[in-house]
Amino acid sequence: VEDIFVIFDRQLIEAALVLEMIPPAGMPEMARDALEAGLDGPTIRHLATLEQPTYFEVAPLLPKAREEIGLREVTKSEAALRIGKELAAEILARRTADDPLPLCCAEQFEWLWVKAGYPQELRSVGNLCGEIDLAKTRGQTISQIREWVTERLRALSA
Repeated sequence: VEDIFVIFDRQLIEAALVLEMIPPAGMPEMARDALEAGLDGPTIRHLATLEQPTYFEVAPLLPKAREEIGLREVTKSEAALRIGKELAAEILARRTADDPLPLCCAEQFEWLWVKAGYPQELRSVGNLCGEIDLAKTRGQTISQIREWVTERLRALSA
């Protein structure tokens, strides 16, 4: 999931911070990305210079860094929905004729759903692993399964 943060996107960063998806060791990179995006401040610069920081080094800096970057607090549900939409759009964009939909993506949605506390907003994709297994035992083909998983991802990313 973490590879979706290729460019500095405030909404995704807000979401990732709420869901604790950026470990302390990743905070310097986030701060450097903020600087490259034209955001500046003493705390952002301080974070950018840390090497392999611990939680205890980062935690006191985070509130001020959020302020300097212009991040707001969002709920876990909102954060999960943002990341889920981005993940669904990315998965759909990567589809090819050879790999129409990687069903392994179901695990990422399950992880996100659990991490966010089972929000209603991700219910349609949160238990895809179990639903895929159930569909297989009921005799649905991989093609059929991919079709309904694709529809759910399209609905989520819309």
